[in-house]
Amino acid sequence: MLPNQQDKARAMARPDSDENATRRGRRRMLAAFGALPALPLLGELIGRNSTAVAQGAAGIDIDQQGLTGAWYDPATSGQGFLIEVFPTQNIVFGAWYTYDAVAGGATAQRWYTFSGTLAAGATSASVTFYQVTGGNFNAAPTPYSVVIGEGTLSFASCTSGSLDFSFSDGRAGSIPLARLMSNIACAASGGSVADANFALSGTWYNKPTSGQGVLIEVNPSTPYVFLSWFTFAPDGANSGAAGQRWFTGQTAAYVPGATSIALTLYTTSNGTFNSAATKVVATAVGSATLTYSSCGAAVLSYAFTSGEFAGQTGDITLQRTGSTPSACTFGAACALIPSETDGPYPLYSILSNTALQRRDITDGKTGAPLKLILRLIDVNNSCAPITNAAIYIWHCDKDGVYSGYANQTGGVNATGQSFLRGIQVTDASGQVVFDTIYPGWYSGRITHIHIQAYLDDTLRQGAAVITTQMAFPLDVTKAVYNSTLYAAHGQNTSVTSFAQDNVFSDGTTYEMATIAGDVANGYVATLTLGIAA
Repeated sequence: MLPNQQDKARAMARPDSDENATRRGRRRMLAAFGALPALPLLGELIGRNSTAVAQGAAGIDIDQQGLTGAWYDPATSGQGFLIEVFPTQNIVFGAWYTYDAVAGGATAQRWYTFSGTLAAGATSASVTFYQVTGGNFNAAPTPYSVVIGEGTLSFASCTSGSLDFSFSDGRAGSIPLARLMSNIACAASGGSVADANFALSGTWYNKPTSGQGVLIEVNPSTPYVFLSWFTFAPDGANSGAAGQRWFTGQTAAYVPGATSIALTLYTTSNGTFNSAATKVVATAVGSATLTYSSCGAAVLSYAFTSGEFAGQTGDITLQRTGSTPSACTFGAACALIPSETDGPYPLYSILSNTALQRRDITDGKTGAPLKLILRLIDVNNSCAPITNAAIYIWHCDKDGVYSGYANQTGGVNATGQSFLRGIQVTDASGQVVFDTIYPGWYSGRITHIHIQAYLDDTLRQGAAVITTQMAFPLDVTKAVYNSTLYAAHGQNTSVTSFAQDNVFSDGTTYEMATIAGDVANGYVATLTLGIAA
């Protein structure tokens, strides 16, 4: 909860009415974000929506998730809004990405958030605007939000609307809004059209760095993915509004159904607040991969190659700020993952070694890079994420060798080593992320990774609540083993199908990794681990 909202939170401590529940949901989102970012050359970096902004129309029902997405004023391209509507919570939440009144570089970027409650059938909503300052890039401390104005958000159609604003510093106006991309799920008659791809859109944040986050539109029709990232300078905590930063991530190569999406990151400068007086400049500054592990959990992996953030790399585990759209079906299956053998190379002696509680488990081993995202859920509790659980993984190197054992493939003695083994603790979304390499193979087994989960700090041999294995698609494995790095060991001729494998012969339905990428750039693999906690 942000400090300046504590008094409001105390007022909400009375027994819930429908109105109180709505307000509580709204405050939860404000506490998660505080405010949100803007868009680079909105309508210029991607093809503009040709639908004109319609004013004075009767309007449509605003309380529908289909209005979620990126919006902008064509007259001031280079700044704009991302909006999410939460029908089940009767809340609208938005972010305004813009600039200071005087054009400049990164320190002149500005972002605001706004939110309001919705009434069924209403065509507009009163909103409150906030400015958030006092944060550092992807780190503590928690920033603080200040109310800076009021306004009205309304929609004349599924592709046009307006935002009226009045700030306490005297700035005021009415901004016509047009969709940045094609309409997917909005229905002029009310309600929303179900689309599982579009339902991955919305507002996401990382709980430990509450007060900054991302808004996403996944548009399978355009097809395009647009991500806005609101954050701060690396040392922005003491810089006031000048410490705000925002980026956008974009790709025109989105394939509907994809759950791992490569994006180019842009920073945008030289704009002026709600004005076209100066021409904005968008500059590519890095890349990112957005990987969904379910309808409510994702990971944003980023690498900045130039600009103020050059050299910054990392991963942000994300969760939704509000309810999951009913149309979302990705990761919806709630099933137990099968138990499998831990042999023959589990090496339990490392469980007490805190140095093995690490994300990067390569220890200098070469191979096709693999980012492994695992999510632990409780099938006895509506597949709710399980937090603070330890996940232990291990696998062989590209030549089929496991660490910690003698008499390995090719006669290798790897005793005393711990490469390609590691432990991570699940976050608020039940997720862990490992950096490793694509596994090789040894005679008699098909490609796999071993996985164990431990609850209640019982990280010791025999206490795992699940021991299982991850399988890999055969076509991906073949491509990896045809690459130069894996050529010496070659293809696995000892086991050529899952039916021949002594572990996966009974099926891989719940153990098969969802994988994206290629040999040259590496892969991202995700798997959900369903247990009965």
